[in-house]
Amino acid sequence: MECENEIRRELQMLLSGLSCDFCALALKEKDSGALKWTVVVGNLNERCLNMADPPNRGLSGTVAKVGRPMTLQVSELVRSRDLYNYPIMISEKLRSAYAVPLMKNAKAFAILLAGDRKRRVYRPDERSAAIASGERLLNLLSGIPGQMGQANGCL
Repeated sequence: MECENEIRRELQMLLSGLSCDFCALALKEKDSGALKWTVVVGNLNERCLNMADPPNRGLSGTVAKVGRPMTLQVSELVRSRDLYNYPIMISEKLRSAYAVPLMKNAKAFAILLAGDRKRRVYRPDERSAAIASGERLLNLLSGIPGQMGQANGCL
């Protein structure tokens, strides 16, 4: 599908631009409120496409709830005993990630995730690049009737 290809291109550009290992877009399902990983690049396996973060847990409980970008480090999640709430980090063997919420009407309906399989501190210019990519994805998704806030439609 054309919109999925455009999303994949945007994720691939971010992956190359940040020299990171993994990029993904999760959309919030309208009925359940779970975040479902819809388009991924740099993935080790296909398991992540079958994963959903339950409402108020993991990324939907932090990034989506707070409504601002966040850095995630596996070492901190292990210390806080919260790693199990981030199955995408485990499945893709990510050590560091930067997550950007895509907002519509002051609510997050999607999450853009860039991650690395090594410990990494994202520089301000890298965080800005991820935010800009999130804005482009928001514009792309906003142009799809019926897409906002649901994981169906053209995807």
